Amino acid sequence: MEKGSQDFPRYVKRLGDFSTPWKKVFHTVENFPGPPTSDLQPPTSDRRASRAPVLMGILNLTPDSFSDGGRFLDPGAAEEQALKLEADGAQILDVGAESTRPGHELVSAEEELRRLLPVLDRLADKLKIPVSVDTSKAAVARAAFDHGAAILNDVAALSRPGMAEFARSGDFPVILMHGVAHALPEDDAHPAETVAAWLAARIAELGLARDRLAVDPGIGFGTTRPQDAAILDNLAPLVALGYPVLIGLSRKRIVRHLHPDADLDEASAQMAFRAWQNGALLLRLHEMRPFRHRFASHP
Repeated sequence: MEKGSQDFPRYVKRLGDFSTPWKKVFHTVENFPGPPTSDLQPPTSDRRASRAPVLMGILNLTPDSFSDGGRFLDPGAAEEQALKLEADGAQILDVGAESTRPGHELVSAEEELRRLLPVLDRLADKLKIPVSVDTSKAAVARAAFDHGAAILNDVAALSRPGMAEFARSGDFPVILMHGVAHALPEDDAHPAETVAAWLAARIAELGLARDRLAVDPGIGFGTTRPQDAAILDNLAPLVALGYPVLIGLSRKRIVRHLHPDADLDEASAQMAFRAWQNGALLLRLHEMRPFRHRFASHP
């Protein structure tokens, strides 16, 4: 059996090393068994009891991210946070060095790499979970994989120059997000169906192997708050595509909109838990403990 197929999650350096466990674990929604080493065991009474959620911890190496901008620009602080997220239960670490918040300013590939590579190098011998690089630039993605990243998470769904070609150059996992390359009309009353149809068409255009892919509806990207709420309430069209569905709503405006008086991380955990109940499998969060507590206390 190939390396990594029995002990997911683990930290890997070469492009091909992570493809086998991704295919085994995330192959289809119907066959999703949950990561073998996870201690997140679904409640026995839940109808999705065989599908444990996979937690993706967020590490923003940016000065302008909406909730934690500037906190982890220092490589030492970033390393400390990455190890904390792992200790708190993250099974994937998603690292980004360019803010994608509404109204963000684009940075050069050189600046993105200046922030990113020192952190990846510091984590190489310490982190045991795989690293996902959150970027839409081919030069950044290529360098990040050379420095240990194992998963590509692209908010622009491989639409920017060189990204589709880079994705076709290896056998690594790819997460495709809706919302940057395509925004919904504000009067779209069926946002989940529209997003699912766009992702299906985009996947067909790319021609990547199905078992490499996961999809993200892009909550807060190219959508209104009512559309975000409607998508979260109706993930069925996305689940029906047959790919693992990632939901990233942590600390976003929809959380503040629906839970104006609640702690942001507690409310994010509550909404992520509901998304898992509705069929999402990968949950992208800033803090692990509130979700794990909610998950453990669910009857």
